[in-house]
Amino acid sequence: MALFDAADLLARVKRLALAPTTDEEMADADWYALLTAAQVHWMRQLAVHAPEWNMGAPELMTTADVGKTYLFGSGTVPLGGHIEIRASRTGPLLRPGPEWDPSTDYVWEGDKIRMPNNRARTFSSGPFARYVAVSGTLDGSNPPTLKPTEARELLVYRAAAQWASQGGYRDPTPFLALEQKAWAGDPALAGDVGILGNLRTAVFAMGQAAQGAGTGIWWRGGYW
Repeated sequence: MALFDAADLLARVKRLALAPTTDEEMADADWYALLTAAQVHWMRQLAVHAPEWNMGAPELMTTADVGKTYLFGSGTVPLGGHIEIRASRTGPLLRPGPEWDPSTDYVWEGDKIRMPNNRARTFSSGPFARYVAVSGTLDGSNPPTLKPTEARELLVYRAAAQWASQGGYRDPTPFLALEQKAWAGDPALAGDVGILGNLRTAVFAMGQAAQGAGTGIWWRGGYW
């Protein structure tokens, strides 16, 4: 068992909920289902507030209509709206915009991008996309994917709150309060910025990487 791996998260949430050793109400699979839902929730939140931490490696996009549209991997829909699309693995960034704008490189349509004005565009080797993907199952065979590792503490509190909310028989408030303090900091503790504050300052300004990158450097006369 390693810190914040699947087994550790399971042990933490069961300990927090004071679950008995022999639990007829909740099997391990039930706890893992709650931890999976918690990871989906927090992956979505981090994709908005600190996307750099969970963006994947550049991925080749595919087309099924000779270049009018290009799909993200496995038809997934990027989370948070932070995507980087390049003409090739080392090529220039493509500029998003409205479908009617002839200077737009692409229009984002959920699980795909579209070339504007119903035109087709082919690439010799591309395009490539980087984005935050929806997280998958978390269980004994599938490790947690949320990054950074220490942010997985949030999954424990979210899963415990969901457990307490089931059926309306318990009070999820204590678990939600722990989650709030871990995420945004304890207001009673001066200087505590929580996980959110830490993530937003650790790689400051990295979220601007896709906004006009390569165009404002004086020694580059054009794309390379």
